[in-house]
Amino acid sequence: MSNTKIETMIAAVTRGELSRRDFMARAGQLGIGAGMANGLLTLGASSARAAVKRGGRIRVATQTGGTADSLDPTKFLSTVDYLRAYLMYTPLTALDRKSRAIPALAESWESDDAVNWAFHLRKDVEWSDGAKTTAKDVVYSLQRHLAEKSESPGKPMLEQVIEMKADGDHVVRMKLAAANADLPTLFTTPQFMITRDGQDDFTAPISNGPFTLKSFKAGVQAVLDRNDNYWGTPAPADRMEVTSVGDTTARMNALMAGKFDVVTGVDHKILDLLKKAPGVDVVSSPSSQHANFAMMVDRAPTDNNDLRLALKYISPREKFVKNVFKGYAQVGNDHQVAPTDPFYCDEIPQRHYDPDKAKFHLKKAGMAGGSIDLYSSFQATSGADAIALLYKEAARPAGLEVNVTMVPPDSYWTTAWMQKAFVVSGWNARPTADLMLSIANKSDGSWNESQWKNKHFDDLLVAARGEIDFAKRKAMYCEMQKMLQEDGGTSVIAFYDEINAKRSNVAGMEPHPAGLARNAFFGVEVGLKA
Repeated sequence: MSNTKIETMIAAVTRGELSRRDFMARAGQLGIGAGMANGLLTLGASSARAAVKRGGRIRVATQTGGTADSLDPTKFLSTVDYLRAYLMYTPLTALDRKSRAIPALAESWESDDAVNWAFHLRKDVEWSDGAKTTAKDVVYSLQRHLAEKSESPGKPMLEQVIEMKADGDHVVRMKLAAANADLPTLFTTPQFMITRDGQDDFTAPISNGPFTLKSFKAGVQAVLDRNDNYWGTPAPADRMEVTSVGDTTARMNALMAGKFDVVTGVDHKILDLLKKAPGVDVVSSPSSQHANFAMMVDRAPTDNNDLRLALKYISPREKFVKNVFKGYAQVGNDHQVAPTDPFYCDEIPQRHYDPDKAKFHLKKAGMAGGSIDLYSSFQATSGADAIALLYKEAARPAGLEVNVTMVPPDSYWTTAWMQKAFVVSGWNARPTADLMLSIANKSDGSWNESQWKNKHFDDLLVAARGEIDFAKRKAMYCEMQKMLQEDGGTSVIAFYDEINAKRSNVAGMEPHPAGLARNAFFGVEVGLKA
């Protein structure tokens, strides 16, 4: 028996990522009898809970917050909205630490064709006023996004659902316009939180999550108390205080002074200082958020693929990871599917910095000894200024002069991004490979920043979305990643970690690829040390 494997399985059960039934089945496959497996699970779960004490408050400082902050899921825009939401509400599904959909309000789901879906709800979920959470709540919550005058960021993602109805109190049935095997993962999107049937006033919303709202001031603070009526594992802390502190230095100084227990959005530039601070721990989570170069293929000079290949070979990825992201990142490989994604294609050889290959392609492109303009901005991505300067240095051995222009943050997205041929860019994490590839690379993608268009890629994307067989689906995603690496207009520099920090007296805060604000079970995992 592998102690490491059984401990990993116990931890997954404790976090809600593996059901007790599946644990028992896998334990049996390892040759562990039912009695012994049950004893190990009970002991392991008790040990995990013992590390976190009951009571006290957790004070969280977030890097976002403003007057647009809301408790209405159809109006969620920022990470602080998401964090509050997962404390107050229960989503239909949640993301586990392998970026897979796991049960939350829906304890199971099924589809034979990825078009017709049935979501089976837990029967023990109550609202904070004692009423049961039912299928009517789910239908009402999701239909609000599709209302005629809705401006919800989730509306475009949900419009694929052409029929939605409650089948009794605990089953929701949906029909899609086209097959989508990612539908359960789609419902991990924070905007799709489940709220009370008929509720349209969110000044004091009813809760079915691990906490209930005590007070809220947009852009300032939310105070939440433990919901003892919660369906799942009770939250360890009596209270959660979520405060917006936009200034990075002020937020980190407050953590080091003990004024906050947890802070989000740690700046790479102060990581070394933070790691040396007494009583402070850095918690980094490998993520799919990434920094990249965007090369527009619809205009000169980057309409030439030899030039695009040269620019990709010039990229000193390992140096970016070490110097810009301080080691808290994974090297990119010129496509947007991260190593944390189940559909990441690890059979594609890693592209490395190679000035000789860059010279070869520059010559083919008629750019030997030439120059190119690169536009960057502090608004573009984390470390954008350092990325541009390191790239400029790396290009010289290949015989290319890179002219860097730093664009003011307030005009970058309107004057440089998708306007200039060669820019530094960056993307927040997306819950699925399909969503990331669709918006960034599909011919009619809403944010196709390179204007790269390929009909075969578009067809593969649609086919993969509807494919239920995992192996066949992954093969399609591998082909798409290869196409992007060889011909695409995006050069992914690195997938950088979601970095947060905590006081050393905080327990249960483990890395999550979706980040602290998108971990549906953050509120029931984190508490003060016993």
